[in-house]
Amino acid sequence: MRKYRVILVALPFLSGCVDEISVDLPAPPKVLVVNSVLTPDSVFRVQVSRVASTVDSSSRLLSSANVYLLAPGRGAELLRNQGRGMYTSPNKPASGVAYTLRAEADGYPAASATDTVPAAVPIREGWHSYPTGTDRNNELLGTIVVRFDDPADEVNYYEISAYQQQYGNQGRIYRSQDFVLDARGNAALAAEGDAEFSPGSLVFSDKLFNGQAFELRASFMPWSFSAGSGTVNGVPFGPRLSGEAFVSLRSVSRSYYQYRKSWTRHFYNQGTKGPGGDLNQLLFLGDPTRMYSNVKGGYGVVVGHAQTVRFLPKR
Repeated sequence: MRKYRVILVALPFLSGCVDEISVDLPAPPKVLVVNSVLTPDSVFRVQVSRVASTVDSSSRLLSSANVYLLAPGRGAELLRNQGRGMYTSPNKPASGVAYTLRAEADGYPAASATDTVPAAVPIREGWHSYPTGTDRNNELLGTIVVRFDDPADEVNYYEISAYQQQYGNQGRIYRSQDFVLDARGNAALAAEGDAEFSPGSLVFSDKLFNGQAFELRASFMPWSFSAGSGTVNGVPFGPRLSGEAFVSLRSVSRSYYQYRKSWTRHFYNQGTKGPGGDLNQLLFLGDPTRMYSNVKGGYGVVVGHAQTVRFLPKR
């Protein structure tokens, strides 16, 4: 046990007092934290850090670990140490292969996790319309429609997000934050119970449509739009998006699905709800929630996904 001095400051609208007490706090567990997202489009990248107390000013990133990549039918590969807790391999994950990442460091128990990258699922059809309605503040809303075919006889998990993309000088691409998609009318999304937590993306399973065609119809509010009206080549137009709309469909592993659902609740309970957050909510934080981890002997997550991105034409 280590002794810390804790200063308590009352909120200004309650009183202006400051109190100082001494308390014995347990030392944090001496374990490793391993984080990695496996995708078929990028090489293996693993970050290794350690659990540390809030008063520990030394770096949490560990640059002295050994990180091994293991796969069926292959010997263990020692990943390259890139410094600042980052370890990489020149190879890329393949879909359907169970990869294990194992981290070892002096003075810490070994930590490992296993996950598989699912096969990408193509988007069969998709478009957007804008505007199609208004919210309760009379702000214009649009509609995004996405259709894909769910592989049969297997449990699948998905994540859908959408965003705007604009082109600036010299072909520079500007991408917006992801739209907040409202899909409360969809049975598969409603069954997830995430709507009240203002999720930044839609994460769901195929429990209600296994092996069937799936359609997502969701409303969204653009980040920027042109409010004027007129004609282009004789065709009249009204309000429209300032950029192009895109949708991302990720096939995600079960571990990714569980992590994202726990992260949504954690982010909501922080009080910084929604994209960008609301610092005023920090005065009214929710109860702590346990984050999902699939790392044995430590913390963190090793998860996989495969992504399909499609341009959404206007209808």
